[in-house]
Amino acid sequence: MCLIGLLGILAPRVVLIALWFFNEPFVMVAFSGAWIWPLLGLFLLPTTTLAYCLAVAMNDGVSSFSGLFVLAVGILIDFGILGSGRGMLRN
Repeated sequence: MCLIGLLGILAPRVVLIALWFFNEPFVMVAFSGAWIWPLLGLFLLPTTTLAYCLAVAMNDGVSSFSGLFVLAVGILIDFGILGSGRGMLRN
């Protein structure tokens, strides 16, 4: 069980680092060249950061329904990963 949880926590970070290393414009165009925001996203909300990069890379960007949907899914995944252990501590 711990290995699955660790994989869920590390996978988005590894993907974001690989994209940043191998396809830098995909990440940097979304944040207008500022490197601090993707770095913060790497530590705090990696799936949301990936979703934002994908939404910006799509045709209409974040202002379209599909871009907002991708971003909402990324936020829900991040909050699901971050909050999954809290219910276990209360019982």
